[in-house]
Amino acid sequence: MFLSAFSPPAPSPLLPDSEGSTISGYELGPIIGYGGFSTIRRASSPSGGTVAVKIVRRSDLAKREDPSLAQKRLDHEASVWASLSHEHILPLFSTVHTSYADFFITLLCPAGSLFDILKRDGRPALPHDDAGMMFRQVVRGLRYLHEVAGYVHRDIKLENVLVDEMGVCRIGDFGMARKIGELDDGETAREDGNHSANQQHSSTFPQPKRQSKANLPVHLSLIRHHGGPRHRTSTPVGASAVPTPTHPVHVFQTGSLPYAAPELLSPQLSPKSSCANPAQDMWALGILLYALLTGRLPFMDSFEPRLQMKILHGNTSVYEVPTGVGRGAERVLQGCLERSVRGRWTIAMVDEMAWGVGWGEVDDTSVSHEDEFEII
Repeated sequence: MFLSAFSPPAPSPLLPDSEGSTISGYELGPIIGYGGFSTIRRASSPSGGTVAVKIVRRSDLAKREDPSLAQKRLDHEASVWASLSHEHILPLFSTVHTSYADFFITLLCPAGSLFDILKRDGRPALPHDDAGMMFRQVVRGLRYLHEVAGYVHRDIKLENVLVDEMGVCRIGDFGMARKIGELDDGETAREDGNHSANQQHSSTFPQPKRQSKANLPVHLSLIRHHGGPRHRTSTPVGASAVPTPTHPVHVFQTGSLPYAAPELLSPQLSPKSSCANPAQDMWALGILLYALLTGRLPFMDSFEPRLQMKILHGNTSVYEVPTGVGRGAERVLQGCLERSVRGRWTIAMVDEMAWGVGWGEVDDTSVSHEDEFEII
């Protein structure tokens, strides 16, 4: 007893998510990033394989304003993520649920995100051929989401496209993804304007009609809805429509404000106008392409309400159409950044034209005006 008083204290046991702990056969390594309320660690297997593990502690979920809602959203993301399989989608290998945390084992992407690559290698933009190659991969991943999986990502941005060790772009972060036509509460907007609960993976949804003008404005809640530091640097904001007595469930969230489509910021008439629409992703895709080609975002302002107004009321005179990128890239930008929801290009239309992105002026005479009109 006397000698034990001079002995060093016994080391405290490892927490389940600490470096050196083992989960599903993988030994957790150092932290490589952070999510909204998650930690991302590198992990290795006995055979030498490496993966990334996203860890969400239950104690962190309990600190959220609405813990049950936070858990519901995490479960939703896991369900969506597990259902996806495509070469340009970040794969989810397995999920481990414990009383301490949820562990999501996924592909390690050492190159980081497109945001990281642009920040590290952009001068200020990436070489146009590299930008075109990356863009085409994002387009193929998004086309799978829209046409095969039936989801709208709703948070397409540079930070949410990761690049693996082979240079392959992979879309990630499905926390805001919704089935086409679905509202945030899991309902779908019917053609008659009524609502009914639907299963999360319903196969068909009606497409929302063109936006109508209304007298009730939508106010952005300019707070960071993810909270805390993010591994993929961003400025996420939540957006909520002002609820009305007629439509108390009329709420939605956009992704980062600079990528938000104008119809998400516009006065809205009914919940149907805020249901998940692929056109929202197409606008964000145009913003992403603009950033890859120029090294900057088309709509920028340090004062967020003014930024909102630029997106909502701007036109091509508000942002500079990049020069020297070629007619192919210009057409894709104009098609994606079309203010009319009905007139905005679909992912199939962009995919047909994406081959011309990144070739500079070489493609200027490759498509006639008549052909361009037919494509649009």
